[in-house]
Amino acid sequence: MQTNHILYICGIVLLSSCATATQETETQADTSTVAAAQTDTMAKPQSVDTSHSAPRSEVLKPQSGPYPPECYKAITDIIQSSDFKSDLTKKENIRVRVDRQENSKLFLQLFGNEKDHESTIAWLRLDKANEKLEDITVDPDKPVELHYDRALISALRQSCP
Repeated sequence: MQTNHILYICGIVLLSSCATATQETETQADTSTVAAAQTDTMAKPQSVDTSHSAPRSEVLKPQSGPYPPECYKAITDIIQSSDFKSDLTKKENIRVRVDRQENSKLFLQLFGNEKDHESTIAWLRLDKANEKLEDITVDPDKPVELHYDRALISALRQSCP
């Protein structure tokens, strides 16, 4: 046999033994991680706090920021009373997320909450001080003013900072 063939065979054997050793090490690591996770899970009893649960119709998701659920309800009521229309979802399936607040203006992301997915359908700007609701989806510099029930703005001022 030639020296090149012997070196080739030795190299293959060495690589295959390294691969086998690596697989065994990974299997042992995976097994020990699972065992540790099971031990942690069994050691710490899990509990679910249901005292703050609300019926699905009252839970407004997604939420972000320091805004209480009452704030989201007030915003949702304003949007439901407005002349905002969407071809993407029914008005009753719209959910709100406060993206940010600049002075008295809330920038709102509206989601269509359908059976199998959520998707952004619009961006609105709600100015609490001037009681203006504007659709800024197409062009924030040229908003479309929306009309809504102005009596609902007092609930918004009470529940949103």
